[in-house]
Amino acid sequence: MDITIPTALKALATGGSAMKSITSWWNKSKGDSRALVGELKDNLSYLDMVASDGVPLGDVVDKLSVVEYRRLAKAGFNFNKLKKSKISKYPSLAGTDLEAWGGKETEALVVSIYEKLNEIKIRYPHVGNSPKYRWGVRVTNVRKRIWLLLKHVES
Repeated sequence: MDITIPTALKALATGGSAMKSITSWWNKSKGDSRALVGELKDNLSYLDMVASDGVPLGDVVDKLSVVEYRRLAKAGFNFNKLKKSKISKYPSLAGTDLEAWGGKETEALVVSIYEKLNEIKIRYPHVGNSPKYRWGVRVTNVRKRIWLLLKHVES
C-alpha cells in the first residue's frame, strides 16, 4: 500500500524509528503517562505488523487495547500532560490529511487515535469482509496519527 507521509513524519515512518522513539518516550515517562505510552507502543506494534508484515487485521484486532486510555479518561486524566504545547503547524503537513492537527492540543490527537482504535475493535469483527471499509487505509491513518503524536512529543 502506497501512503503519502509528510516530511515531518518520514523519519518516524521508516526503519523502526517510531518504535525507538516510543520506547524512548516510555522510558522517560512515569505513572499514568507511562501506562498510556506503553499501550500506544503495543498498539503501534500490532498496526505495524498489519501494515508492513502482511499480518491479517483479524489476527491482531483483539490485541489492540484501549484499556489504559479508558481508565485514564474515566479518572479525568489530563492528556495534555503528555505535551503541554499545541501541535506545531509543520509546513510539510500542508495539503495532507494531517494538516488540520496543527494548532490543536495533544489531548485532541490522543482522543482521536483512541476513537479510531476503538472503532476498528468494534466494527472489524462484524464487517471485516465488507469492501466498503478500507481497513488498510484505516490502519495507516491511525499509524500516521501516532507518528504525529511522537513527532509532537519529541519537539
